[in-house]
Amino acid sequence: MNYLNTRAKQIKTMILEMAKGNFNYQIPRTGENNETEAIAASLNMLAQELRVSYNPFIFNAPADSIFKVRHYLFLINPEHSILSTNFDLDAEPTFVDQNFLHLLTPASKKIFKKRLKQLLKKQYPSVPCRLELRASNSLNVPLECTLFKLRYDAVAGNFLVVASRIQSLNPLLKEDASKKEYPIRKLEALKNTRDIQNIQDVKAYLQDHPEDRIASLKILGVRFGLNEYKLKKGFKELYQTSVFKYQLQQRLHKAKHLIRSTTDPLSSIALQTGFKSYVHFGQAFKKEFGVAPSQYRKMHQ
Repeated sequence: MNYLNTRAKQIKTMILEMAKGNFNYQIPRTGENNETEAIAASLNMLAQELRVSYNPFIFNAPADSIFKVRHYLFLINPEHSILSTNFDLDAEPTFVDQNFLHLLTPASKKIFKKRLKQLLKKQYPSVPCRLELRASNSLNVPLECTLFKLRYDAVAGNFLVVASRIQSLNPLLKEDASKKEYPIRKLEALKNTRDIQNIQDVKAYLQDHPEDRIASLKILGVRFGLNEYKLKKGFKELYQTSVFKYQLQQRLHKAKHLIRSTTDPLSSIALQTGFKSYVHFGQAFKKEFGVAPSQYRKMHQ
């Protein structure tokens, strides 16, 4: 009975959070094989899909979406004790002096320890990892993190965990939100649904053909029924980035996939994804992901 009550509470909490437009939580899984677990798994998958499709920085979201970005920092020592943090998500009074591992799910503890060993053994400046933190409302919070080994004298030997998440709120609830805390996006360059559709078509083209060279925004705009101003300003209004930065991001993510899923030479992958040289590719890849392409391949072999 305790199991069913706990599961019911978690599912109810998850549904309420999703109704608010907050798709950042996950229901902790158990080894049970029943209908309740199937519902929990389905909700987790739905939240994951919605989190991707509702990302206001990369993907399309309604023009009046309300969102905020939260960044979390954990300064931890070699024994995993938290020396300092700004983490306050459903927080208890304080996390300082607690063990960082106590915040993680069992699976994430293993991932964190493995990444920490990689950081120490191979002398990477940083390593990426996806961790799930346990919130006090009994749900999990998946976060994309980067782990750094600090080398400055004052904090040498300690580690910094940097995590961030985008929290989107249902636009229908904006009358209950503070405008100062939740800024509302407004469209200025895009005047009608046709303009928005054209910008969405540009994004879809960049997703499908990241390696194609863009001669100029003027020429690209003509192809999709947009003038240069509307393409430049409208794209940034919808996706919070420029056309060229978005294309670069798509190239790097395609390259990341090819590095993990193929044995193609890195120089070949650079050309396949539209980079003029391997040097340019390597610099852009390391700036985006924190590791060189060769190091990334070694990490995922």
